[in-house]
Amino acid sequence: MKAASCGCQKDIKVRCLEPKDRKIFFDNWLGLLAFVNDKHKIIKKFGHPKSPVGVKPETIVKIKAKLWEDVNIIDEYIDSAQKLSKTNIQIIKNWKNNVSGYFLIVRHLKKHSVFMHNEKTLYGVLGISCPISDLVPKETLPFTLETVLLPFKGVIIYDSVFVHNNVTIGPNMRKGFNETYSEIKRAKGIVTGL
Repeated sequence: MKAASCGCQKDIKVRCLEPKDRKIFFDNWLGLLAFVNDKHKIIKKFGHPKSPVGVKPETIVKIKAKLWEDVNIIDEYIDSAQKLSKTNIQIIKNWKNNVSGYFLIVRHLKKHSVFMHNEKTLYGVLGISCPISDLVPKETLPFTLETVLLPFKGVIIYDSVFVHNNVTIGPNMRKGFNETYSEIKRAKGIVTGL
C-alpha cells in the first residue's frame, strides 16, 4: 500500500495539490472517514485525526471500503456536520461522482499522471501531497493498482491510498498497453475532471 506523504518539489508543483488545497482535502476527507468509522465501528482507536500524519494506510483502506459500499453515507455526514462551509459541502458531495476499481498508471506527464481504466478511459490524476511519480517511479510503469478517483476543485485526485496489485507485466503486455494508451488518447483524450 502506498500513501501520499512527501512534499511537492518546486519544479513540479502542478502535479500535486498546493498546501492550502491539501489541507482542505484532508480536513474534509478525515472528517468523513471519522464519521464512517464512528457509525460502523471499524477501527477502535481511529478517533478524529486532524492530520494524515500517523494515520496508517491500512486503517484508511478498511474505513474507505465501508464508505464506498454506499456513498449515501456522504449525505448523512453532511447533514450531521455543523461546521462545514458551503464550499466544503460541495467538495464532499462531488465525491459521490467517483470512479473506482483497478487502474494502470501508464504515464507521468507534466501536469498529471495518467491512469487507464478498463482499457477504455484515461484520467489525468494529481497527487495529494506529492506527485504520483514520487510514489510510482517511471521505471515501474505500467503500474497496476486499485483506488478511487475523486473530483476535487476542478481536478482529479485519488482517495489518499491505493493498493498495488503484484501483477507482473511482461514486454508484450507493456507494448499492448502503450498501444492502447495511444489509441485512447488519440480518440478521446485524457479526462481531467469528473
